[in-house]
Order: sequence, then C-alpha cells, then structure tokens
Amino acid sequence: MYRYSLYGLIAESNTEFPQLLECNKQGEADITIDISKEKTLKEKYRSLLEKGHIHFFTEHGVWFHNQAGDFLVETINEKTRMICEKNENTDVGIARSFLMGNGIALAMTQRKKIVLHGSTVSIGDKTVLVCGDSGTGKSTTSMALIDEGGKLLADDISVLDVGKDGLVYSYPGFPEQKLCRDAAESNGYDLEKLRYIDEDRDKFSVDRRDIFVNEKRKVDAMVSLHIIPRAVNDEEYVNGVKLRFIDGAEKVNAITSRFFLEWLYGYGIGLEPDEMLKCVYLAGQINIIDVTRVRGVETKKEVVDRILENI
Repeated sequence: MYRYSLYGLIAESNTEFPQLLECNKQGEADITIDISKEKTLKEKYRSLLEKGHIHFFTEHGVWFHNQAGDFLVETINEKTRMICEKNENTDVGIARSFLMGNGIALAMTQRKKIVLHGSTVSIGDKTVLVCGDSGTGKSTTSMALIDEGGKLLADDISVLDVGKDGLVYSYPGFPEQKLCRDAAESNGYDLEKLRYIDEDRDKFSVDRRDIFVNEKRKVDAMVSLHIIPRAVNDEEYVNGVKLRFIDGAEKVNAITSRFFLEWLYGYGIGLEPDEMLKCVYLAGQINIIDVTRVRGVETKKEVVDRILENI
C-alpha cells in the first residue's frame, strides 16, 4: 500500500500516485483509494446506466460513471473511501486524474470543507485564491504569480477550512499543475517531456515540487476571474482588464459561486448551515477581487500587476 499527504489528511492507496507527496505519519488513514478492474459497481448501477443516469447519491456518498469507468466516493464517521473500477482499456493515469479531480472534490465536500474551483498561491506574506471557470485564465494567472516569486499550495481544487483560532486556512494539495496546451507552450515547457492528461481538455501535468508549500496557510484574498468577448465600456478597462472589489453580502455569493461542485448543489448535495458559516467566516477575513479580462487581448501582465497592487 502507498501512503500520501493530501489536503492535510493521510491517504492510503493500492495504486501508486506519482503526483502525490509520500507520507510517513503513523496511524489509520483518513482516505482509502482503491483502483481495480472489478465490475461490482457497474453491475450494481447497471439499471441506472441503462436509463441514461451517470451519477447517483448513495446514503453516504456518490456513485458516478464516465469514460474511464465507475467511481464511488463515500464518507462515514470521518473516514472516506474512494473506489475506481476502471474500464479495461483505460490507462491507470486517467483513473488517477479523475480521482484527484471530481473524486477528491466529492470527498472533501463530504467532509464539510470549502472546496473551490481554483488554485492557491502564496506570494510574499499573502496567500491568494485564484478562482474561475475553465478558460478564464486560472493557470496562466497562477503561473504568472509564481513567476513573480509565488509558491503553490493547490492547483485547480483548493480546500479550505476554519482552524481552531477561527481563521480560514487553505490546505496543501499536491505538487502538480495542470496546464492547457497553450499555457504549457507559452511558459516554455517541452510538451514531449510532460505527462499528457486526456480529460477531454487537452491538458498536461507539470511537476511543481520545486515551488510547493506543504503546510496550511491563512487565506488573505480571492481573485475571481471572468472573460468576455469584448469590452462593453472601454473606459472601465485598462489594457483589457477591469477590476473591482466585492463587498458585503455579495462576498458570500462570490465564494459559493466558485464551489468546485457547484453544478451538483440542488441535485443531492446541499449547503448545510455549518458550511455556510465557514463561507461567512472566509468572506469576513479576505478581500475578494473580481477581475474581468477581454478575450484576444494580452492581459497577463496587467492582471498580475493589478492583483499584486491590491492583495
């Protein structure tokens, strides 16, 4: 069995995950991961598949199906099990990617953490969440902050929780960045030397152990990225970028709108009172900067300069 550190927890797996950090801590694992070629889940949920369903909420978690196979993520008494019964023709690397994507997001949501669609970068004495939908420039912005001296805590999925001191912390994920082809090429990477992630999004895996922070950090700011085809009012944009601070009750909405599994809320996942309270704590402790950039305009420098000026 392999043991890893993952968002402040101990994960134990029957399969090696080269993108994760090994863990030497003793004690029972918080998360167990099992990748196999069994067909137990497929048989159990065959009737749902035949009806066109690709996910189902069990008593303690979620089953879901995709091109890689069948997955089950359940949490009982603070112990999480993640099962992937992959298709015979599915590369194990693809199974690992889905487990460290939707799988871990489900696991952390079940454990009542705040799970955001974005990266966490620590730069200077500040820790910043860089959030946004796919294609808005999360990876490009995170890479640019790292180029300015930043360190990586988490990529794509940021997991937050309230500490005993009442402050909200982001927990270290694993030292990997997923970059789209354009971002990888623009940052000078040789694509032939990177691990390709076939997730229908044409992305590559970049090992970032050189700039990874393996400890929790108090969150200071969140950047919420948007992209538009053209500027509606040119006077509001500087070099293709519009920036505004989000205040008041809108801050909580800005946070919940960046939940990694936002699309599942209302389908079986609900925002419970203690989770909402954590979002309120976070909103009260951080600055939230809404950044809109114009598609087709080179905005990387402007975006990063404006972020560094305002965090």
